[in-house]
Amino acid sequence: MATYVVGDLHGQLPLFENLLTKINFSFQDDRLIAAGDVIDRGAHVGELLERLYDGSRDGWFLPVAGNHEEAFLRLRDGESLPFYQDPEFGGARTLESLSRLGHTRSRRLESWLRTWPFVWSDSRHIVVHGGLPAVPGSNLGDPDLCATRISPSGNFHECVDLRPPNVLPSWDGRLVVSGHTIVRKAKHLCDGVIMVDTGAYRTGRLSAYCLENETFHSVVGIPC
Repeated sequence: MATYVVGDLHGQLPLFENLLTKINFSFQDDRLIAAGDVIDRGAHVGELLERLYDGSRDGWFLPVAGNHEEAFLRLRDGESLPFYQDPEFGGARTLESLSRLGHTRSRRLESWLRTWPFVWSDSRHIVVHGGLPAVPGSNLGDPDLCATRISPSGNFHECVDLRPPNVLPSWDGRLVVSGHTIVRKAKHLCDGVIMVDTGAYRTGRLSAYCLENETFHSVVGIPC
């Protein structure tokens, strides 16, 4: 069994399917974790969410929430978020894509999004969208703070908003794998931290990291 952590998908369904093919992903034996920001910016948000929803029911897909999922749910709860439909943030693509699915299917996906955790972890790894909030007085992060620590701007939970140099290793020595900040190639940021977001919606490069054999994988195509 192999476990892959994929960077920010942002509705890039064709790139995602190409990545699964390249890594010879086994839907029976392997698992795939999305490091947040599955929605917004891309043309196939609704179709991608339905693909991953089915994957979660079949046991091969595991989600982690990003700042885009948090913003979408706050908007759905009636909060005024003018930035959400800004072209750079790309929220209009999600709203349009979900509307094409119809009320019943879009509500089912929205309810599922509300179950996404801020962190996935096992005995050796932690997956978080942005980074782990710092233990007070230290340069180490703590996954237990992800659900409660709000960013200084007040816009998001800190764990979905952090960027280098504030992406920290975990206090317990587990490897942290995160997205959110675009890097040219998926890589080790520092000892104990790996970055996997290669900006698929902008660059056409989608990347993933295999937890078991510690290898990086990527595909390149045309973003949509």
